[in-house]
Amino acid sequence: MSPRDVPPRVTFSKSRGVTIRSLAILGLLLVGFILFIVTADAAGIIQSAREGEPGDPPPSKEALAGAEAPGESVHLVGGLALFAIGGSGLIALVAKPEWSGTALQVAAVMTGILITAPIVGDPDNVGGMAGPIDPLFVIVALPGLVAAILAKPWREVRASRRRLSILTLAAIGAIPIVWYGVGQALMQRNTFPPSADPHHNAHWWAMSALTFVGILVLSGAGLGLRGWRVGGTAVGLSGVAFGVASLIAPDAASAVSLLWSIASILWGLAILAAQVRPTDDPYR
Repeated sequence: MSPRDVPPRVTFSKSRGVTIRSLAILGLLLVGFILFIVTADAAGIIQSAREGEPGDPPPSKEALAGAEAPGESVHLVGGLALFAIGGSGLIALVAKPEWSGTALQVAAVMTGILITAPIVGDPDNVGGMAGPIDPLFVIVALPGLVAAILAKPWREVRASRRRLSILTLAAIGAIPIVWYGVGQALMQRNTFPPSADPHHNAHWWAMSALTFVGILVLSGAGLGLRGWRVGGTAVGLSGVAFGVASLIAPDAASAVSLLWSIASILWGLAILAAQVRPTDDPYR
């Protein structure tokens, strides 16, 4: 490939660059904080479950199903995987705001969080909704999304080389992964009261967000924009880690069956294999 086939590098004004980096750092802190709560709770470092109260309603069937799942290892892996995908994009955006691929990765992460929000709703812990969405999700997603938009991730789309293997893997995984994610979101939505289920504290939400974020980030990586391997690698590793966690702890909350665990591992490995630099990659 000749040098003229490489899309020109884009630079931003100093003030725009500072704004993008500042918002990305704020987004990293917010995403890191909420996922720290999830993972620390899943690991038993903190205890966030409240005690039951006399006025609590009978446990929902989702709460009873969650309480019967003995382990938190899959939730721990899911929370860490979500942070790996989101955090890697935000860190890359701070370091290289001109990389349109990492800007698109951050936009995909925040969009995935926002997609999950209305499915989960804002449970009031007695079987109803306090509102259509929990405002916390918007607060967490907004700074990173604005940073990504300011970085103009669409600017190199027309000149990029599509990674068909990545796009194919995203299409293969889309239906079963989104199906799983919606189910996890509905578990979070319909679990009440929280004292009936030790996994209530956004654990189901984190698993749901991971699915939407993973598919969106992988689809964005398939466009082959500058920095596309950051998100693709994070999603591949997350798929492998989720499958291994389900194999090791098949009875844990959010674990999938043996066949789906193996499928997740193979899917993740295929994504990682597709990261090998092709000879026609203008960003090699």
